[in-house]
Amino acid sequence: NMASGNYYKNIIWTDHVLERLKNRKITQEIAWQTFNNPDKSFKDKEAGTNEYQKRFSHSTVTLIAKQNEKGEWVILSCWMDPPLPGTEDARKKERYMKYKESSFAGKLWLTLLKQIGF
Repeated sequence: NMASGNYYKNIIWTDHVLERLKNRKITQEIAWQTFNNPDKSFKDKEAGTNEYQKRFSHSTVTLIAKQNEKGEWVILSCWMDPPLPGTEDARKKERYMKYKESSFAGKLWLTLLKQIGF
């Protein structure tokens, strides 16, 4: 049983995607526009999902959706690339870029820091 917040514009939004949107500072309206009027879309027949992409100024929003057994659309995931500054996604990307550019010893150090929670 879905809470009323999980329906937006006759589409079902999982708790997971609503939490991700909040963390990624993406509005439900932007996500809906990506789904409703994408620049590109792809079907993943194996997974039974559709991927939608839409460009907003300097970022591309990607959204994953699938139809349930009743034929209703369910939004599963949504992210922005590049991620918005200050979000967890932006911090992860920053750490990854720093890691990629590090020496072998630097990579060991950054891996250790990540494992102990820094």
